[in-house]
Amino acid sequence: MMSPDEAVRSTAVSALLQAGISARGCSTSLELFGLLNSSHHDAVVLDVGAAGEIGYALVARLHSSAPLGIVVIGHGMSVDARLRCLQSGADACLPDPQDPRELVCLLLSLARRLPTEVNLPPTEEPAVGKWELRDQGWTLLAPSGTTLSLSANERLVVRALLDVAGRAVGREALGNELQVDGAAIRSSSARSIDVIVSRLRRKAEQAGLILPIRTVYGSGYLFTDR
Repeated sequence: MMSPDEAVRSTAVSALLQAGISARGCSTSLELFGLLNSSHHDAVVLDVGAAGEIGYALVARLHSSAPLGIVVIGHGMSVDARLRCLQSGADACLPDPQDPRELVCLLLSLARRLPTEVNLPPTEEPAVGKWELRDQGWTLLAPSGTTLSLSANERLVVRALLDVAGRAVGREALGNELQVDGAAIRSSSARSIDVIVSRLRRKAEQAGLILPIRTVYGSGYLFTDR
């Protein structure tokens, strides 16, 4: 997410993380291309605002440089401005006021349309085998053999999802699981569950893993691959 407005950037990134979409923010095009060159990304959200010709040029450059999904937002953008962005290569332009749910759905839709090889990090092979909990549930073993140490809360959430892999588990049910097992958590609210899952995803990414925990919008989470 690139925006010179810190409030806009923070709100968008927070909404994406809560929806289970890994996201990072930056304030300039220089930072943006630095992120794109250093790690894999499926889509870019651009706040072009009053950037004018510079904004259209940035959209065109992104469109021609990589198979990225491109979503444009911007305060006070006219219909003509949004049309120019679409003509420059954007996949979608969201008018004001933006609804975070619409942005989330757009990015998920774009991700489904991208080629399979684009969705995988360049150095990672498609997973085979299955995911397992080891060491009494304190270690998550990936099909590749990589292991991930889990905290008390992460262990309980992963176990609850793995027990019914392929089926969604609601946030309330996950919260109850934490309460029953006496996990060190003060609140089992939906926000608390989202924070646990978000931290777990970041931990997996740092270990070079794509964790197959998917967000079921408006419900909860599911583990898609055993």
